[in-house]
Amino acid sequence: MIQMKAPTKFLIFPSLAILIVSCTTISYAPKVSLDISPKTIHKFVQVDRFTDVSPPDDKMNPFMGLSVTGQESLASELDLEVTNAVIADFSANRLFEKVGRKVENPNLIIKGEIKRFYGKFQLNAFARVSYVMGTVGAIGILFTPWAALACLPEFALLFGVPASTNTSEVVIEMKIYDNDYNLINAYTGKSIDFISASMYKDKLLQVPTMTNKTFTKAIMQIRDQILADTDKFD
Repeated sequence: MIQMKAPTKFLIFPSLAILIVSCTTISYAPKVSLDISPKTIHKFVQVDRFTDVSPPDDKMNPFMGLSVTGQESLASELDLEVTNAVIADFSANRLFEKVGRKVENPNLIIKGEIKRFYGKFQLNAFARVSYVMGTVGAIGILFTPWAALACLPEFALLFGVPASTNTSEVVIEMKIYDNDYNLINAYTGKSIDFISASMYKDKLLQVPTMTNKTFTKAIMQIRDQILADTDKFD
């Protein structure tokens, strides 16, 4: 849910659009969207709360940008949100017979680790420099008309020059143990995505969806590895 839509299509004052974009906030909920599992592993599985070991920088808003995993964007802690998203998908899509945080007499126990998890929107270097020069030019024009020349790079944005980038990366590790906590195997999923856009495309609004697609791809890799190991769970 977007709390404020950024007007990124101002034609007369692109610097104002850039400023408003940098103040926008997003409410983000991690979600996995896989299809039904091609096979169900007939085991009861308890999933412990994941451990978040991702770098603090993953959650920090970039200069004139935002991060969907920042404190102001997430409804709860990232480790809890990711744990619940994985359980919801593994349960709904029948990877295991039963999956939950608390399972009576589980056959298997999953412990997860979040190594990287971010989705970020930020203005590129050209847009940031253009914004600063445009602001200086707008002030300077009060003293000399030549200051208007400082606004020229900013107006290049009106011609479709790339102004922003969206990046997302998810790296998740899951370890599966038997009910005596003997390690059976470890599985890792990793996915990265990147797009750039002009000021005419509201890519800012696509960061949550892009991040969840990256998350889904990482979990898909893990699910495929788990299915390949089905014989080890007997």
